[in-house]
Amino acid sequence: MSRPPINDSDKRVVQVNIRLTASENDRVVEWATSSGLSPANWIRHKIFTGKNPPTQLSPLDASIYHELKRIGVNLNQATHKLNQGEFPQDLRSLQLELSNILKTILQALLDDRQHDQG
Repeated sequence: MSRPPINDSDKRVVQVNIRLTASENDRVVEWATSSGLSPANWIRHKIFTGKNPPTQLSPLDASIYHELKRIGVNLNQATHKLNQGEFPQDLRSLQLELSNILKTILQALLDDRQHDQG
């Protein structure tokens, strides 16, 4: 199936060129990527709405996601053992370790959220 035709009034025929420094370009590309848009579409949205496009992808490091996955696996294993009536001797230390890791991740997420809103 072919793409539907675009009305002449909706066609983008005017091109505007701007020059950016390397760091400015890096910032625009990062923002566009986190919004799931091309840099041109990100700039277009920002100009015409005055707002940053909503972030679809978190700019957090992949390491935080891997850490969350690790915590989930550990939590599932501990829950499974508890449901079977097994109480490992190191349960309390495992709970404290997971609690500390979760606090660190929560703080990173909150800091990242504040950074995005700033």
